[in-house]
Amino acid sequence: MEQNVKDSKFIKQLCLLTIVIIAVSAALRHTLTVWWPAIVCFFFIISIVMYLLSERAKRKDMRKFANFYMGATVVKMMLYLTIIFVYIVNFKEDGKRFAITFLCYYLIYSIFETYKLSRKDKKSSDGNK
Repeated sequence: MEQNVKDSKFIKQLCLLTIVIIAVSAALRHTLTVWWPAIVCFFFIISIVMYLLSERAKRKDMRKFANFYMGATVVKMMLYLTIIFVYIVNFKEDGKRFAITFLCYYLIYSIFETYKLSRKDKKSSDGNK
């Protein structure tokens, strides 16, 4: 039950972050790619899925969690670079704005995910001492 509270807290904070990103992006929409709403939704969904999978991996075996997280990060990076490359090749006129928008959102969501996961790791390791 405690895990459900942690999960719902993460999702609420992620929703708040996403609302802020949408508000700022709406104000800057003329400088962003027209695909910015889809990119925000994409990172929102990926963040939830990665968080839930990471938490499940941590509960099973903390030693395997690091391997899972690093592997998932590499797979995500390859996927993201592929998306950017394919878009740039097919839509050269919007490619630069798409790449910058995509990478900015990636950075924001990655910092948030890393902060939340590392913060939980610190709390759980302090509780085990």
